[in-house]
Amino acid sequence: MRPWLEPAGWIAALAVAGGLVWGEGGRRAALERRVAVAPRELYRTLARSQAGLQVVDVREDLEASYGDAHVPGAIPLPACDLARAPERARSRLVRSAPTVLVGATGAEDETRRCAALFTSARTLAGGMAAWSEANLPEDSGDYAPPSSKAGGGCL
Repeated sequence: MRPWLEPAGWIAALAVAGGLVWGEGGRRAALERRVAVAPRELYRTLARSQAGLQVVDVREDLEASYGDAHVPGAIPLPACDLARAPERARSRLVRSAPTVLVGATGAEDETRRCAALFTSARTLAGGMAAWSEANLPEDSGDYAPPSSKAGGGCL
């Protein structure tokens, strides 16, 4: 038996396995984009202090909508336009972090363009309207990055 044959076989097997894992990851991300997260499920996730999740508010009007009420800790990104986001908010966006996009009503057309900006993004089912109807905690006013003294969490 040739000495290079066994390593070549292992390399080929690893390449095939890597391709399968890569493909499955892509299918999972596509599925997650189509499955919205319920307001109470998002609240429970955010309530855990070590939740590695970012919430991005993509509603059009920053002052009228975000200023009136938003999910605590949500990063404003009006209409998915980085130029319209507050300067302090731009540096907080992490494209590779698991993300929940908050629109006004949770309609897919509100968040479709934004979902492409993030590696893993889901939509809040029913949007900010559903969050408010569920009587979950809300913040108001301008965006302020979370304090590192408080652990930097959303809630």
